[in-house]
Amino acid sequence: MKKLSFIISFLITLNIFSQSSNNSNSFGSGFRIGVENEEGHPYLMNDWYSGNLVKNDGSVTEKMPLNYQIADNLLVSMKVVNGEKIFQKLNADDYTGFIITDDKNNIHIYTKIEGNKFSKTKKENKFYLIVSAPSKNVLLETSKSFKDPNASGWSSSTTTNKRGSYKEKTQTYVLTKSGKYEKVGTSNNAILKVYKDKKNELKKYITENKIKIKEPTDLIKIVEYYHAL
Repeated sequence: MKKLSFIISFLITLNIFSQSSNNSNSFGSGFRIGVENEEGHPYLMNDWYSGNLVKNDGSVTEKMPLNYQIADNLLVSMKVVNGEKIFQKLNADDYTGFIITDDKNNIHIYTKIEGNKFSKTKKENKFYLIVSAPSKNVLLETSKSFKDPNASGWSSSTTTNKRGSYKEKTQTYVLTKSGKYEKVGTSNNAILKVYKDKKNELKKYITENKIKIKEPTDLIKIVEYYHAL
C-alpha cells in the first residue's frame, strides 16, 4: 500500500498533454475491439487489469479495468454490465499518466511525453513506461503495427482466409543533457555513443562496476551517473 501511494503521488506531478479521441467504437474510427480475424491484438496488455488514471488537475481516478490500445494510441476502460463487457475510449487529453497492476502484482507506471521532447520529433504525444520510477531518465516505448498480407493485392485480410497480424516492438530512450530523449540500444557501446561527451568517464564507471547492458534496467545506473557528472 505504501508503494502504491508513492506511485500515485509521483504520477500526480506529471503535467503533459496528449492527443484527443472521440467515443466511437467502429473500425473506421481506428478503435479496434474485436480481433477475430487477426493474429495478436493491438493492446499493451493481454488482459484487462486494475489501474488508475491521473488527471490533468492532479486528481487520481478510482481503480478500473484498463488497457492501452497502443496501435492507435488510445486509453480504454472496460466494465461489465449485465454480463456484457462494455468498452469506453477515454479522452487522453484529460490524463497525464496511468498505472496498471498485472496478474503477477507487477506495477507498470506510464507517463505521457510530448513528441517534441525527443531528439527526433515524434508526430504524437504518447504514453511511455518509466523503467525506474521516480526517475524518468529511461523510458520504454512499446509499439504495434498491423501487417496485412493482402494489403498490396485486390482485397484486404478482412475478406480473405489469410489473416493479418500485429507485430510488436520495443524501443528504449534515455534523457540527454539537452533535455531531449535519445533512442538507444541495449549495449555498452550504444550508451557510450549517445553520451559521447562523457565517454571516458562512463567507460571507467562501467568497467569498475562490471556493468553489462542487456536490457533497459541495466541502463539505470549509467544514466543516473551520467546526469550526476
